[in-house]
Amino acid sequence: MTEVRIDKGRVELPSGEWGVVPEQNRRERGHTFYPPFEDLAKIPALYATDGQAVEEKTIYLHYFTGGSDWYIAELDPKTGMAFGWARVNYPSGEWGYVNLIELEELCIAPRAVSQGGRLVGIYPQILVERDLHFTPTLARDCLPDDY
Repeated sequence: MTEVRIDKGRVELPSGEWGVVPEQNRRERGHTFYPPFEDLAKIPALYATDGQAVEEKTIYLHYFTGGSDWYIAELDPKTGMAFGWARVNYPSGEWGYVNLIELEELCIAPRAVSQGGRLVGIYPQILVERDLHFTPTLARDCLPDDY
């Protein structure tokens, strides 16, 4: 098992290791779901920012699919549990916990839509992706106004 240490509210992993399960959908996604170790090590441990105003929390990762977004502020890389703000197919969102392993595993294959025996369309594949261009940003500067 990977040795995980939490020091001064920061997560420490052996260089280059994530410590949970391998990515199951990397091929379909076309890129890694988890950022490099150097970026993971900068994310505060779970509960490390308790008491900090939400608008002052730094968001380190952004994941998305369709009408859903997950913004990650804290992380336990040993379990994959993360804390942040999420909007899941609704116009508004909320602060809470999400398991990144489960997000990575989510992959719903495309499927045909028929009506009266006739093909009328195709539901696209649903796959959660990491925003590769996202940089750590204060919540007040990257979340919708109603966070």
